[in-house]
Amino acid sequence: MTLRDRKQQAARDHVADAAGPLFGRQGYLATTTKQVAKEAGIAEGTIFNLFGSKAGLLLAALQRLVPDREVGSDWARQARASSDPVEVVDLFCRTGSRVAEHALPLVRVFVQGAAVDEMVATAWRDQENFRLDGQRWLLDVLQEKGWLRRDRAVDDLARDVWILAAPETWLKCLDSGMDETHFQQWLRGALCTLLLDPAAWPRNRDDDHSMAGNAPRPQQPGG
Repeated sequence: MTLRDRKQQAARDHVADAAGPLFGRQGYLATTTKQVAKEAGIAEGTIFNLFGSKAGLLLAALQRLVPDREVGSDWARQARASSDPVEVVDLFCRTGSRVAEHALPLVRVFVQGAAVDEMVATAWRDQENFRLDGQRWLLDVLQEKGWLRRDRAVDDLARDVWILAAPETWLKCLDSGMDETHFQQWLRGALCTLLLDPAAWPRNRDDDHSMAGNAPRPQQPGG
């Protein structure tokens, strides 16, 4: 990356960090680029030079709060050191919880904005495609270790993980009054049942409901 590229990235990060709290407090429609420019101490036109649109700015603000591929690789390395598939799934859920703690307010803004602005909807689709790709480390590790079920295509399982662990799922569960601990237990259980090969399910997990969210031990296909 050249010096010019680094300066431009620093400028993007600065403006996105200024915009995030405004979007979170006021929502997409009520937050103006003029307000963001004032908060960031820049000319309003700079926002469009850096991001192209207000929707692009919102996407950049959200991406400041979610992990990039390098962070996902770090999580995969941690997971590969484990000898327990349930612990790998638990790591996935815990890292997701840390991301959600910071990102959910902007996710809510995105969901609301996508309903009224096609540019926001397009940006949200791009972000969700990025998330689908970024979550593949879980399946990659389980497959490398021989723990992933073999009766379903990996791409189908990746899609199901993408749906189960969607930010909208977090929002709906938390909005329903489910506390975060209960949600994480539910998600762990659902993912263990969805992904783990029955032969890989650790025997000492048969009666351990705290880690697997009271999920039943997976059954052999046709069993």
